[in-house]
Amino acid sequence: MPEKLDLSAIENCVCFNLRWVTRGVTRFFDAEMRRHGIRPTQGSILAALSAQESWTMAELSDWLGMERTTLVRNLRPLQRDGLVEGGGGGRGRLVELAITAKGRKQMEKLAPAWKSAQRAAVKTLGEKRWSAILSDLETAALALNK
Repeated sequence: MPEKLDLSAIENCVCFNLRWVTRGVTRFFDAEMRRHGIRPTQGSILAALSAQESWTMAELSDWLGMERTTLVRNLRPLQRDGLVEGGGGGRGRLVELAITAKGRKQMEKLAPAWKSAQRAAVKTLGEKRWSAILSDLETAALALNK
């Protein structure tokens, strides 16, 4: 019979363990994508912008689950390098974001490295296990963010 999980022990802390794993996965993806000059968080932004004609800053931060200040910090180098453009802005206005043609080309260059990292991570976990983890994480996120 399995022992009951001691939830008061720091080594069993949900937040600590999820953040620890996330940092490790981010380091792994970062090593794969670094040669393209893009960090994983920036790659996620470019991927989201590639999937839709345009986003407002609020829509994108909500969809990515990212604080707006974090999104702004990650957008700066993408805008500086001409990969993303923003319009509107100012107080009370919506900031529209869109990927540029240069950003789309960057995504094409980045895609093989991202796919390679993705395959390696899923292979390590096993596809069936990853599907279950993904489903469980989605369920938990929805339940905890009511």
